[in-house]
Amino acid sequence: MDELNIQEIEKKLNIEFEAGQRIVFWYDADASFEDTVDRLKLEGVEILHLTDRNSFRTKILIEHEDKEGKYLIYAPFEKPDVEHDHLEDILLYSKQFHADRLSLIAADIGLPDRFRVPLKKRSVFFGIGRKNTKEVVKRINDFIKRASEVDLPSAESDMIDLLALCVISKARNVTVEDLMYAIFAAGEVEKQEIITEFKKADVADAFWKLCSHHFGYEESEPSLLRLLLSLFAVHACREFEDAVPDAWKLFLQDSVKSKATNISVLLDNMMNNVIYQDTFDEISKTAETVLDVEKAFGRVSLDNLLGCTSFRYIDELLIKWMIGRELAEDKNAMISGMSIPAICDIRKRLHFGNYYTAAYDALKSGYEILTIVGFTPEQELSKLASAYIKSDYRVDTNYRTFITSLDKLEDSSWFDELKILIQNIYQREFLEKIVYAWNNAFVKNDMRRIMPFQSDFYQDKVKKIKEKTVVIISDAFRYEAAKQLADRFEEDQNCEIRMDTMMGTLPSYTAVGMAALLPHKELSMTEDKEHTVLLDGNACATTEQRRKILQKENENSAAELYEKIAEMSAKELKAFTVGMEVIYVYHNRIDATGETARTEHSALAATEQAIDEIFSIIKTFSKSGNVYRFLVTADHGYIYSRKKLEATDKLEHEATEAAFVDRRFIIDDREFSVDGVFAVPMKAALMNNALKRYIMCAKGMSVFKCGGGMNYVHGGSSPQELIIPSLFVKTQRGVVATEDVKLNLITDLRKITNLKVKLDFFQEKAVTDTVKSTIYRLKFEADDGEIISNEVLLDVNSKEEKPGNRIYTISFDIKRKSYSSGRNYFLKIVNDKTGAESMSRQVIMDLPFTGDYGF
Repeated sequence: MDELNIQEIEKKLNIEFEAGQRIVFWYDADASFEDTVDRLKLEGVEILHLTDRNSFRTKILIEHEDKEGKYLIYAPFEKPDVEHDHLEDILLYSKQFHADRLSLIAADIGLPDRFRVPLKKRSVFFGIGRKNTKEVVKRINDFIKRASEVDLPSAESDMIDLLALCVISKARNVTVEDLMYAIFAAGEVEKQEIITEFKKADVADAFWKLCSHHFGYEESEPSLLRLLLSLFAVHACREFEDAVPDAWKLFLQDSVKSKATNISVLLDNMMNNVIYQDTFDEISKTAETVLDVEKAFGRVSLDNLLGCTSFRYIDELLIKWMIGRELAEDKNAMISGMSIPAICDIRKRLHFGNYYTAAYDALKSGYEILTIVGFTPEQELSKLASAYIKSDYRVDTNYRTFITSLDKLEDSSWFDELKILIQNIYQREFLEKIVYAWNNAFVKNDMRRIMPFQSDFYQDKVKKIKEKTVVIISDAFRYEAAKQLADRFEEDQNCEIRMDTMMGTLPSYTAVGMAALLPHKELSMTEDKEHTVLLDGNACATTEQRRKILQKENENSAAELYEKIAEMSAKELKAFTVGMEVIYVYHNRIDATGETARTEHSALAATEQAIDEIFSIIKTFSKSGNVYRFLVTADHGYIYSRKKLEATDKLEHEATEAAFVDRRFIIDDREFSVDGVFAVPMKAALMNNALKRYIMCAKGMSVFKCGGGMNYVHGGSSPQELIIPSLFVKTQRGVVATEDVKLNLITDLRKITNLKVKLDFFQEKAVTDTVKSTIYRLKFEADDGEIISNEVLLDVNSKEEKPGNRIYTISFDIKRKSYSSGRNYFLKIVNDKTGAESMSRQVIMDLPFTGDYGF
């Protein structure tokens, strides 16, 4: 027996007597301390040696002759049975001392007698008979600490083994689920290193017994890998038991299938647990490889796999099927009555959806583009514009999403054929048709107003707002992108938006469009080789020149580049806006990307980035600049097609040497007639009768032969180039810019079975400029408002990007009292500043009687 030394015994006994204990019994079964017990220095305590003949005399002494004295009653033998023990009644109101390690552990954790045999079976785990090493001491201390987290009096008989297994595996909580999570996270399943550790501590048998009881897994030579395969086989086949692959029947024994619910709960919770999601992905990959899922699912109906979340391969199987259906232009393809967009939405929400988000987005957008086959545009300009503004713009958005989604994939080779098909449909069925129809109608309309002109923007929009306003002009921010930005603001209940449009100015390129958005009476262009655009005779190409023009109209005006604003501190931004009434901010993400040959292919991705940047800068102005009124617009739009232009797409022209030749327009002294080209008098386009030249534009998608890129173009006439967004955004003071960081409970909590409760909480986002740290008050509360636990003030302030690093483990002490089954009890998370409840989770108080009566 592994005994304590005499000094440790003396220390522990003195603690008992100093705490007020009068009588302590010590039954020493092996009489190990019979010769040394009298050497104990116990202040004010008399040591009585019990024999088989003096128990009655001892009883008379301590209960009649000396009712106040302190006594250590030492017996060099085992404690007698109750029916033969004359001192049993005294023992009941006294204390029994143990000098062996297991007994001390049992005493420390208040172990009920029914667990003493299971405790003794784990002598190897507790290092009995071995030297008291640091490892053993730590293991014992961890065991004692873990035991305090569970309700031992009402625990199952295998609790001692579960505690031991959780200590070795370093499980976060003492539950079977947390044990399994920790085991699968402990290293490669095939190597079974954690099982080796269990064997060293002589608890491997307990683990396999637990697996049999909870998951039905039983084998003569069990292994962690085969357990894993059984779990995943049952999890994957739970919806189609009649069609299970033959090769898997080895892992689908009746005993395992009978525990399908336990297995589903285990793996579903693991894949949804932010701490163990990565581990789930790793073991799923292992199971997928060993089970040869690709071959096994070869004959399984897709209807059976639609909701299966066990393996990544299922997503790949569904994606390949949908690619095939879209290649066949099968718009009626369905699985279990669900269309391709519906399937994509479902799979994106399931566990492995985050790996395939780009693929599903591409498939959804590709499907929508398939639906435009047979598209017939309107023939009148007003109807064309109205249709584009109402619905046709979505085709451009879907094409942008399709291309940018494919660009996000590490390997998009699966989509190579579909990419060609979607590209051809987009260009042939939509772009070519709508651009040609637009320009035929544009010529017939003869520059008559069908919507507000871009040149009236300052007078119609800016000047009418009587509060401080920021005007964000994003170069090439076309209408469909502005609609997506508007949708984001519509989701914010603290914002008001209004989406309008303007007819852009020909030619639709930066110098003209930027000038048209400034206050002016006359817009002109010099006829020299510089082709300088002037406003009322003044240059307007630089930020400084534009600032002067704005200040001439309103002295309390400013103009600045987006990059300068984005770099300002909150203090600098506030100072910048003080006293201002109109602030023009020039943003150039899309055009700068599309006009550069090296980055032209990223123009669509730059559009998405522009949406994010504009949304963010508006929030920044609201938060730090004291500005709550915004106008978002553009100088022009653009046309983009990933398809390479052929030689036949490039138009010949008869421009003179002095002409201004661009890919989508030519400005020349004379009007020339070429197939596929139309001309507009410059005086009509710029509304300046002094101008004598003509603007020639391509009627269709073609470009004029000149330098520059060919996929991203603008300057000509099309709804994409000329329908200019005018988005008004009104934010509420101080609320749109930031949000409190959210805190969620991730521990599966239904019942409270112990007076000590340890829970894990997850901080939803990292703290940033727009997501602010928040102090939450956490507590358990009854339905009448009585607080039944300690209250915890938790400062949720992590800036960690990795979700697993934003976990908070909090311990609660539940009040010792009687809990009524007729009452409701809740775990509450309350914002300490606002008092608003962010969570109220009802729990069942399943505690043994805990009234204050000393029982």
